[in-house]
Amino acid sequence: MLDKLKALNIDTGKGQESFGEEYLTELEKYVKSLDFMRLGQAVNGGRWESAMMTIRRMTMQAEKLGLVCFERQFTGLRQNIARKDAVEVKNILSLVIRKRIQIQDALKKQN
Repeated sequence: MLDKLKALNIDTGKGQESFGEEYLTELEKYVKSLDFMRLGQAVNGGRWESAMMTIRRMTMQAEKLGLVCFERQFTGLRQNIARKDAVEVKNILSLVIRKRIQIQDALKKQN
């Protein structure tokens, strides 16, 4: 199962350093979190400060979990949120959500 996560560009070693045996539980909590939805809602509502705070929180947790797969997208999200470019934020967010679903599927198959 860790091989599947590594194939999705997740540094499981870094995540396990941070969380130890609770790593998979924390990873599952992260991909099931409502932050992804909150980010989309903040962008749709034009609440750019809220969107920026949400993406910062998501980025910090993703780094702890070793989610290398999100680094580029989160950088793009931060830049486009700063520019208030809702269309581009939504495009990038759709890529993030697709990757999130892939991670959820990999975690489900372990159970």
